[in-house]
Amino acid sequence: MPFHTDCRIFVSKSIHYRMEVRDIFELRRQGRIEEAYEAIRPMYAVHKGKYTTLCMFWTANDILKKRLLEDRHEEAVKIFKALLRVAPNIDDQDGRVHAALLYNALRLNEDVPAFCMLDFLEWYGVEHLTEADWQNPPQPSLAHRLLERAFAEVRKQPTVDNALKAMPLLTEALHRNPEDKQGRMYQDMVKGIIAEAEKAEETQQPSILRESMPPYPTPHRVTPSMSHNDFGRWGEEVAADYLESKGYRILERDWRSGHRDIDIVARNVDSVIFVEVKTRRTNDFGEPYEAVNYQKKRNLLSAINHYIKYKHLDLHARFDIISIVAQDMAEPEIKHIEDVRLV
Repeated sequence: MPFHTDCRIFVSKSIHYRMEVRDIFELRRQGRIEEAYEAIRPMYAVHKGKYTTLCMFWTANDILKKRLLEDRHEEAVKIFKALLRVAPNIDDQDGRVHAALLYNALRLNEDVPAFCMLDFLEWYGVEHLTEADWQNPPQPSLAHRLLERAFAEVRKQPTVDNALKAMPLLTEALHRNPEDKQGRMYQDMVKGIIAEAEKAEETQQPSILRESMPPYPTPHRVTPSMSHNDFGRWGEEVAADYLESKGYRILERDWRSGHRDIDIVARNVDSVIFVEVKTRRTNDFGEPYEAVNYQKKRNLLSAINHYIKYKHLDLHARFDIISIVAQDMAEPEIKHIEDVRLV
C-alpha cells in the first residue's frame, strides 16, 4: 500500500487501518495523550511534513507536562530538548510554539533541580523574546518571570559567570523600564558580585604565569566570565578565521542596515556567501544551528535581498550557517552547514 502524505499505515492484531494527523489531534482532544504520542512518533520518524511536525510538537508538549506531574524528570528534560529541535521547523506566526517553550522552561526550572535557567536563556537567546513576552499587565510578564528565575539562580550561586549570563535579559528589562525597582535590585546584585570578584582579584599576588597571559579577551580566548556580547563577537572571529582558512575572502563583518543584519559576508571563486554564526558554550539544549528558526530565516532572506540590491551584485548567492560550541574552550567544535534553504 503506498505511503500517504502526513499519514502512516499501522498494523494491529492483523487489522489494517489508516491513522492520519487529524485522528491524532482527536486523541489529544479526548485526553488520550499517551496513545497520541505513541501514534505520532513513528509517523514523524518517516515523514516530517508541516502538519506532522506540528502534531509531533504539541503531542510531545502534552507528554512533557504529564511526565512532570509523574515526577519523571529525566524523561521530561529529554522531551524538552526534542521540542527545541522540532520548533525551528514550524511556521510559528502566532507565537504559540515559542511561548510553549518558554513556559516549559519555567516549569522545568521549578520542578527539576538540575535544570538551569541561566544556561537555557544563554542558549535560547534574549533576542528571540517578543513584544508579547514583555507585556502581560497587571501580572508579571513571561519575560519578567524568566528574569526572576534567572536571578534566583544567581542568588544561590553568586558567581561572575552566572551574573553575566543573566545580564542580557536584565539589560533588556531595564531598557524597557529604567525605573523598575526589581530590575534595579538585580542590577545592584550584579554590581556587588563583580565588585567582590574584582576585590578578590586585587588581593591576589601577581605571578609570572598571570603576567605572561594574554590580555582579556583575545579573539581566540574565551573564558567563563566573558559577557554575552563578547562571547558572540568571539564566535564571529572564530568563524571568520575558519572561512579564511578554507580559502574564503571576508567582505563584511556584522553588516547592518536599519533592522537588517548579517554576521558575515564572504566570497569564494564564483559565489557570495551570507553566513549566520551561532555560538554556544554547550549543546545541552541542542546544536547552535538549530536556533536559526523559521522567523530568523525570513529576516535573513530580507537582509540578504537588501544587501544584493544595495551592492548591485550579480553573482550566485548562498546562505550558510556556522555553528560553534565552545565546551572545550581551547578547541571549539565548528560545524559549517552550506547552502541552507531560507524558504
